[in-house]
Amino acid sequence: MATRNAAKSSSSKELTPEQVAENMKEAARKIRKTSYAVRDSVKAFRESGAVQEMADATREAAVTARDTTRDIKDMVKDVEKSGVVTDTAKAMDETATAVAETGRAAKGTALQLPRGAPKTKKMAKRGTRKAKRGAKAAKHQAKRTIIKKAPKAKRKLKKLAK
Repeated sequence: MATRNAAKSSSSKELTPEQVAENMKEAARKIRKTSYAVRDSVKAFRESGAVQEMADATREAAVTARDTTRDIKDMVKDVEKSGVVTDTAKAMDETATAVAETGRAAKGTALQLPRGAPKTKKMAKRGTRKAKRGAKAAKHQAKRTIIKKAPKAKRKLKKLAK
């Protein structure tokens, strides 16, 4: 504390009371000048209409976002009610079943070929194998697609609904 008092006394010895008074007057002039400048700026800002225009633009953006969200929600509900997703999934499942049945029928036909045309037995076996592989691959691919796409479609609907 002794050093603080010494610092205060040394700083007060450097300035005279007249200098302190003059510094205070100068500070008051600067405050007044800044106050006028701020007042003029606020007045000009208010008179320009920029604040009102910004508020109107913000309101319009919010209303547009709200309306767009409502439209998307209604659209998702319409798609959900129409049953398009369910019908598509059923059609894909029926296609996979038809592919499997076609493969079985092709196999049966290929097994009949050797009796009717013994020379083409090798070709018939190859054809049967290829048909069987193709049918299995198509069946598995259709099932994978259904399994893979159905949850994504549900998530997309939920996401769009939000």
